Amino acid sequence: KFVVSQVNYTLLGQICNLWRNYADIQDSWDSVLSIVDWFFDNQDVLQPAAGPGQWNDPDMLIIGDFGLSMDQSRAQMALWAIMAAPLFMSNDLRTISSGARAILQNKIAIGISQDRLGIQGKRLIKEKSQIEVFWRPLAKGSSALVFFSRRSDMPYRYTTSLKELSYKTGVYEVYDVFSEQLLPQMKDSSEFVVSINPSGAVMWYVNPVAEWRKEAEPPRFSEKLIGPKFHQHANEVDAPLVL
Repeated sequence: KFVVSQVNYTLLGQICNLWRNYADIQDSWDSVLSIVDWFFDNQDVLQPAAGPGQWNDPDMLIIGDFGLSMDQSRAQMALWAIMAAPLFMSNDLRTISSGARAILQNKIAIGISQDRLGIQGKRLIKEKSQIEVFWRPLAKGSSALVFFSRRSDMPYRYTTSLKELSYKTGVYEVYDVFSEQLLPQMKDSSEFVVSINPSGAVMWYVNPVAEWRKEAEPPRFSEKLIGPKFHQHANEVDAPLVL
């Protein structure tokens, strides 16, 4: 029904600021998944079409309505931010829960969605374990990562490294967007384990450290994000990180 190849996205970008590509969202997790599937199955066509002043629109956020759990709400927010989607709410502000409000007001997630480069993200990996990894480049060499679980049974411990996700050699600062915590700095080659709840997502804001020192200074993240300041020792970076 929705054939992406029938649309002239070059022309569309010249005459429209945003466009709806797919079916109307419904207040259900199945509806969110169907939109995610269509957008990322067609990412090779849709991703180049997006940019400043011309956006793919996967439809409204249903966070704060009735169909999503808190984990599913975080997943929708994270994936919409990866897609550089316009963020339109659909809830009743008079009755919204504090949990849903916190997700919708997460400044870092909003900042990722509205990053000035305007480059839409992509799905990097689709595992047999039903874990998927998404990535979006951001301004000043930063990036966003989302680890997403389609599982329905239990939290899944996913092991990888930034190198396996095509990051360049170096040391990186990582901020967990929804737990609002600054994580220990990590080398691209260091393996880490991230625990992802069923139908949930973990979202990271990743920033390269320009110069690695044995005793790192307090990361600049701590100056602009909510999260603790800390000092990280170099000999801790090589150990697997469990999150």
